[in-house]
Amino acid sequence: MIAPGLIFVAMALVLLLLAWPLKWPFPAALLGAAVVAGLLGGFGLPLRHLVEGGFGYLNLLLALFAGALFGQAMLVSGIADAFGRRACRLLGGNPWAVLGFAGLLLFLGGMFVGIAGVAVLAAGALVVPMLRATGLQGTHIAAFIAVLATCGMIAPPLNVPAMTIADGVNMPYIGFALPLLALSIPPALFTVALFAMRAQGGAVGEPLPDEGRLAAAGLFVLVVVLGFWTLLRVFPGAIPDPAVPIVLVVGALLALPWLGGRGLAEAMRQSFTGTPLLLAAILVAVGVLVQIATLTGVRGFLVINSMSLPAPWTYLGMVMIPIFGSVLTSMGAANVLGVPFAFALIHQDMILNVSGLSAISALSEFMPPTAIAAALATYVVGDVRMGAVIRASLWPAAVIALFGLLMLIFAGDLTGLLISTVPQSAG
Repeated sequence: MIAPGLIFVAMALVLLLLAWPLKWPFPAALLGAAVVAGLLGGFGLPLRHLVEGGFGYLNLLLALFAGALFGQAMLVSGIADAFGRRACRLLGGNPWAVLGFAGLLLFLGGMFVGIAGVAVLAAGALVVPMLRATGLQGTHIAAFIAVLATCGMIAPPLNVPAMTIADGVNMPYIGFALPLLALSIPPALFTVALFAMRAQGGAVGEPLPDEGRLAAAGLFVLVVVLGFWTLLRVFPGAIPDPAVPIVLVVGALLALPWLGGRGLAEAMRQSFTGTPLLLAAILVAVGVLVQIATLTGVRGFLVINSMSLPAPWTYLGMVMIPIFGSVLTSMGAANVLGVPFAFALIHQDMILNVSGLSAISALSEFMPPTAIAAALATYVVGDVRMGAVIRASLWPAAVIALFGLLMLIFAGDLTGLLISTVPQSAG
């Protein structure tokens, strides 16, 4: 059996070779790297692990398609356009007010679903029309949507990367509210202010036919979906949780009276083709790659080397988290690298460790080739290039990274301010 370190190098080289010179589709390149790793590890063609790994992100896949269906239902029915125009009109067309309201919707979406990409699909469709009315360019609209959805993902109550790391270090996901709010609200406010200064203003125009009725329908759907999630978090023991995908599908079906049969068919076609389908294929392949990395010892190799970095190189080594996340996504990066880095800082409060590392993992949402939040934002906005969207997101992403690193570096000083319970350590 070849050493895990050499297998890791071979995986990386095969992935680069297949994805760029040979121009294989990225999911196929990931699967090719996984197969090569299995062969080099002495496991032949491990079919069981290949199949099992493909189901590793099943919950995310379901949420991805459900979010796409919800967003497309709002778009095809005309609800999104009417809701956005009416909201702009009620806010007087003020760019600061409009961007603040749009940012709040995106932030809440990220908070309640815990996954930035799903929030982009679900809430992004509703805010695009109102953001266009502010005069923002399409690239800036997509960047705004991607960043605010990512900030919402970092916020409590659901932060999937933080939950993944907490599970990996064997600690309960309790007491994270204040640290995650401290990490998510400042970058969100910075982003609103940054893009509000870029907005040039625009005219909403005359009300469209049935605009009031469609806008009321959009408000009704929002109240039902967000209201249910709010009640679920306030009374978690009294209300059963049907999971994010079911809630979003129900929200999409609420728009059925304005969709009709043809509209529903079109919404489903748009939801299960194109960018959502490509990202779903990437997530399946990433699950396979993580499974094979675990089987061959590559994951253990990365864990041991991450934990062995001496201070202050530990903090510099964290740059590898979003780099790995460019292939593994934010959830995969949190799982593979977030856990060992949390253990490397075990001498300080683990709640702050997990919170800060979840924010750094969230930067993967802007790292190509996956860059899920940025890619889905280009899909929602349309006619924009992902590279331009990522460049427009650099300053907000830098603020997210800064706050995450500061929380980790000054954890000793922040424990008394942000942690109201006895600091927890890995069990």
